[in-house]
Amino acid sequence: MHFSDSWKILLQTSPYLFFRITVYLGLGIGVGIYLGFVFFLTKLFGAGGWLFLIGLAVLWGLLRLIRNYVLYMIQAGHIAVITELVQKGELPPGVNQVRHGKETVTRLFKETSVLFVVDQLVKGIIRAVNRTLVSFTQIIPIPGLENLARLASTVFNFSVTYVDEAIFSYNLARPGEDIWVSAKRGIILYVQNWKPILKTAVGLAAVNLLAFVVFFLVLLIPFGSLAALAQGEGWKFFWLVLTVVLAYSLKLALVNPFSLVSMILTFNRAVAGQEPNLEWEEKLEQISGKFKELKEKALGSAGFSS
Repeated sequence: MHFSDSWKILLQTSPYLFFRITVYLGLGIGVGIYLGFVFFLTKLFGAGGWLFLIGLAVLWGLLRLIRNYVLYMIQAGHIAVITELVQKGELPPGVNQVRHGKETVTRLFKETSVLFVVDQLVKGIIRAVNRTLVSFTQIIPIPGLENLARLASTVFNFSVTYVDEAIFSYNLARPGEDIWVSAKRGIILYVQNWKPILKTAVGLAAVNLLAFVVFFLVLLIPFGSLAALAQGEGWKFFWLVLTVVLAYSLKLALVNPFSLVSMILTFNRAVAGQEPNLEWEEKLEQISGKFKELKEKALGSAGFSS
């Protein structure tokens, strides 16, 4: 997982890291308070579980909105800063990292809508590729292999989070190339080097799970004591939920950036000096309709620019 190099680069982005910690912890506390309030309302009005389910649905919608627009732009800016450190080894002196990352992304993508479309296409293609990589185990008559296939599918799906961001970093590292062309190149290079990239994904899946458990157990010491001393189910529930939410928020703020840097380094080193293979491009067209769409956009952009 390029552990040493990943931590070195991550620490170089400490201003962005502290910004992420502030945002995610603030969001985590807000979610915990919201759920406690919804639970209190269910008890106050005797509404039962249906009011709590409505509250969860509202929260899910809000979190999706925040993730897709606010958190994604924070992540994109952080990737831009990480990419510059990976490529050049340093940032311009005296630069505000958060502002620099945002300006870099805005300059290269011009419109945020294009950034979202590219991201969704890349994610869809990677999921299709991962399903194909797993499917071969389902036709091999070896007892117990089905469970291995399900585990592999879970890990592969988890890897989408970081592989698509590594491809986004690859796009940022090629500012002179059209974004659609660059994304197509990145996808093809991924499937050419899927083994080392997914080996890293397996390691990162274990690191993320372990980190969440550790954060939860550490936070359970103070919050578990408060839950034990609390009067009433509502307060006990509130402290337990807050423990889970804050543990997950810490994972998002601290461990996800490490995983991100690790995958970007793995991707860059795996594809270094390679060119896309036409054979893989043809296979991708058979695997994913979204790849055909991406290829059409790349051809259209090339034709327009010419």
